Amino acid sequence: MAENRLIDIQSCGQSIWMDFIVRSLITSGKLQHLVDDGIVGMTSNPTIFGKAIGDTEEYDATVAELLDLDAGEIYERLAIEDIRGAADVLRSVYDRTGGDDGYISLEVSPLLAYDTEGTLSEAKRLFKTVDRPNVMIKIPGTEQGLPAIEEAIAAGINVNVTLLFAVENYVKVAEAYVRGLTRRLDAGEDVSSIASVASFFLSRIDTVVDNILDSNIRSGRARGGFEHSHINRNLMGKAAIANAKMAYMYFKQIFEGEGFERLRAAGARVQRPLWASTSTKNPALPDTYYVDSLIGPHTVNTLPPATIEAFRDHGTVAMTLEEGLDEVRETLGKLADVGVQMDKVTQQLQSDGVEAFANDFRRLMDAVEAKRQIMLTGVMARQNVAMAQYEQGLRDTLVRIEKDKILSCIWNKDPSTWKEELGHQQVIAERLGWLDVIHADESFYAPLATLREDLQQQGYSHVLLLGMGGSSLAAEVMRQTFGVIDGFPNLIVLDTTDPQSIRMATEEADLDNTLFMVSTKSGGTIETLSLFRYYYNLVEQKRGERAGEQFLAITDPGSDLETLAHEKGFKYLFLNPTDIGGRYSVLSYFGLVPAVAMGLDIDRLLESARRMATACGPIIPAPNNPAAWLGVVMGCLTEQGVDKLCLVASPQIDSFGLWAEQLIAESTGKEGRGVIPVASVIPDDPRNFDDDQLLVYLRLDGPETELDQQVDAMKRAGMPVMTIRLADAYELGGEFFRWELATAVTGYMLHINPFDQPNVRESKENTQALLDHLKAHGVLPSDEPIVEDAGLKFYADAKTVAMLRRVVEQRGFEYGDLVNLLLAHLGLARSGDYIGIMAYLAPTPRHQKLLDAIREELRHATTRAVTLGYGPRFLHSTGQLHKGGPNNGVFIQITVENNEEIPIPGEPYDFMTLKRAQAQGDLQALQSKGRHVVRFHLPEGTVSAGLERVLDAIREAAAQRRGW
Repeated sequence: MAENRLIDIQSCGQSIWMDFIVRSLITSGKLQHLVDDGIVGMTSNPTIFGKAIGDTEEYDATVAELLDLDAGEIYERLAIEDIRGAADVLRSVYDRTGGDDGYISLEVSPLLAYDTEGTLSEAKRLFKTVDRPNVMIKIPGTEQGLPAIEEAIAAGINVNVTLLFAVENYVKVAEAYVRGLTRRLDAGEDVSSIASVASFFLSRIDTVVDNILDSNIRSGRARGGFEHSHINRNLMGKAAIANAKMAYMYFKQIFEGEGFERLRAAGARVQRPLWASTSTKNPALPDTYYVDSLIGPHTVNTLPPATIEAFRDHGTVAMTLEEGLDEVRETLGKLADVGVQMDKVTQQLQSDGVEAFANDFRRLMDAVEAKRQIMLTGVMARQNVAMAQYEQGLRDTLVRIEKDKILSCIWNKDPSTWKEELGHQQVIAERLGWLDVIHADESFYAPLATLREDLQQQGYSHVLLLGMGGSSLAAEVMRQTFGVIDGFPNLIVLDTTDPQSIRMATEEADLDNTLFMVSTKSGGTIETLSLFRYYYNLVEQKRGERAGEQFLAITDPGSDLETLAHEKGFKYLFLNPTDIGGRYSVLSYFGLVPAVAMGLDIDRLLESARRMATACGPIIPAPNNPAAWLGVVMGCLTEQGVDKLCLVASPQIDSFGLWAEQLIAESTGKEGRGVIPVASVIPDDPRNFDDDQLLVYLRLDGPETELDQQVDAMKRAGMPVMTIRLADAYELGGEFFRWELATAVTGYMLHINPFDQPNVRESKENTQALLDHLKAHGVLPSDEPIVEDAGLKFYADAKTVAMLRRVVEQRGFEYGDLVNLLLAHLGLARSGDYIGIMAYLAPTPRHQKLLDAIREELRHATTRAVTLGYGPRFLHSTGQLHKGGPNNGVFIQITVENNEEIPIPGEPYDFMTLKRAQAQGDLQALQSKGRHVVRFHLPEGTVSAGLERVLDAIREAAAQRRGW
């Protein structure tokens, strides 16, 4: 018969228990197999349960049935079910050994380690609840735990005394056990059925002592004391064994002496020493070191699974516990000689152990609560990641993020998560209010309720929002998503300096019955204030000093707009928390005020956001955290060159991409890095997408659609796809939060500050310089077009033009000089690049249709990602990426010869001039960064014709050659 060391060791009087528990061990029959193989008991602790519950799905079905309970109650239900199951499997050992073995331990909450009465009460309750004779209740051997141990033994409870390090402490524990048994015997109660072990911890002692010895060696070398170093080196790895053997000597004195004789005669059992913390931490020591060295009668060794396997394979079965006792005393003496004070070491270890177990218990509660929250919110169940080629890397990164506590750092608003430089940290610290604004107190939301009531009573027909970027895009998304709601005003979002757009908005709104919403965080945004002046002047002509009664401001406290609102007598003023940046402000006043104005149920919107925040909370492990997943997907794939994020959404919520595009581009596009978001992508044919593109699909629940089939085709073609399912459009509230937190995670991964926009100011400064030139000279500076054809003009710097003409020659384009140059420019987009269309046009349905068609033809012809932004809106979003992100963009700026004059009161220029200055200023900024950029200028009155001509040329080129 083959040797079985787990059974053979029993002939030496030692029992091997397993320090591990997980439900599948019991339900699969593996525990029974281990019992058959020689394991005769088990121990558990909060760390083990925490890993079992938090890191596996084994408990999910049970947790799902207990969601009405709190984390502590859920844990206890799970733990007791496991303990009972293990006790039932081990019962045969218990019966066979007459109660010597066959035990499973359950720990009293470590939070009660210094609470005698609390510990005793909990021990009694747990013992009664488990209701198995072969369960032991674990009580720490602290000073406060000693009376609880005595009382528990006297009450007939089996006790596993834990966290013993000091020999003196062990003696007190043994004496408490004897006193408890004596009290039972004196009371005429049975003592033969009571069992107890005293868990003496090993490897932790060597870890601490060896560190002291190593420090001694380094100090000795510095002083040239090589002999001293030799002594310290020889003592390494010996402290724990010596300490345990000394404790065992006291065990024999106590339980083999006359003091225990009366109890022994009454059938009482000895309190066996149990060797715990037996996995070897020092790689220089054998992996069975703490088993082989401590084998002797009346002892237990509890081993983790790996050590059990190691001992079964190559351990040594021999009576070693009582060997070398003289050497033990000598070792302890030498340790004292070299400055190792074992009493202080062991005292500190117990204190640290209590704290460590308490922290593990807290983490266990967090793990259970995290499971509960994940199931309650249901968010993780509604996302799917189909990117097998990247999955292992994604999971490894999530594990690393969890290990480094990155989510906790973000939630704790630690700016060092992203940057070590003080300047960056100061900016970041002032931009993290979005994390908790959704949990603001009632005083924050009360003005919103008042506004809603007022708007319903006053019967405004329109609300005209004047804003840019983060102050307008969320409102635009909600307007496009929900439309006009009965009983509430029609919300019009005006975030442009384009005269045609301003005229169209003015004609659409009933200005006498319109509330003007002026929205800017800084209070000084040139576009927003210019629009304010224009509309205020119109209203003032009719209402005079009462014009302000039609205005509402959303801004930060102390801004110029706040001052202006007071001066002009605005009817409403909403002062937003200052620690929220514009693009992260959707769930603050900047997004909520427009939502209220158009009649949305903001309670429903916020409930979705709060549910998502819970699902992404600091206690949710990164591998189960939806925002962490999205952030890691964006970050990991970007690091591997898959940096084009194609946003696909169900038609009703397709505009969400506008907001996400700004958030991601402006947050990540800096320091030569960045995720390149592409909104409103149509996934029509996998062959039209290069392998640098990732697809994220936001799908509203409902019947299968053609879009579902298209996305499935992308998956089958191998494109990485993440699908996020939304029950209804109001769940955009949750998506706003998910994407904000995910972007912060991506910022961490890319080592950038996701809360600044350093390159946005370049275009602003260029624009201001151009306007200053106009004020000084009466006109804007202008360049001559390189080519002009039937009113269409092509602009580029001389170096670019020379290069493009060579490209035209080599590739034989024959579409006319102007179109040849345009196509040659677009053909510069190689694999890994993207094409950016920057259209300074009014976003009319006709223009949008033509621009979308151009995007699709370009993608079809090149397989490159193609972005589209309307100017000057994109200057406050993707403009940061264009200039600060990676230099892999090929840009075409489209401007128009619109001479429609709409004045800006108080300025020597009108809106058309301002828009031209903004376009020209941004072009200069791109050129200064060495970006591939040209300008295509369309004559007035033929914008659509000019766009159609570009579209036809691209179609013809694509028909002749796929890709350039």
